Amino acid sequence: MTKTILLSLAILAGLSLPQAAQAQNMSAADRQKLLQNVVEADRNDDGVLSASEFEKLINLNAADKLGRAERVKKSGRYGMVFNRLDANGDGFLTKEEMQQMAEGRG
Repeated sequence: MTKTILLSLAILAGLSLPQAAQAQNMSAADRQKLLQNVVEADRNDDGVLSASEFEKLINLNAADKLGRAERVKKSGRYGMVFNRLDANGDGFLTKEEMQQMAEGRG
C-alpha cells in the first residue's frame, strides 16, 4: 500500500478528521500513529478496509485517543459509521470514498 492510500485511510477511517484541513492540524506523531494503525488494521494489505478491518482501526485509534474514534467505540456504532462512509455499498472503504470524506463531501 502506498503512503498516500494509507494516509487517506488513516484520515477517514480514524474518524478523527471529518475534513482534510483538520489533518493538517494533527501533530506529526499523531499522523504517524494513524498510519501505523491503518497498516495494522488492513490485515490483507489490499489498500481498502472491510467492516472488520474498520472496526479494528477504530479500536486502535480509540486506544491511542486519536480523534473521535473513542466516541464511535463507546457508542458501538461501527457499522453505522462504516455504512455512511461506504458510498457505493460494496462493503469496503476505498481510497476514493475516504478522499471524499476527508474533503468533507462524505
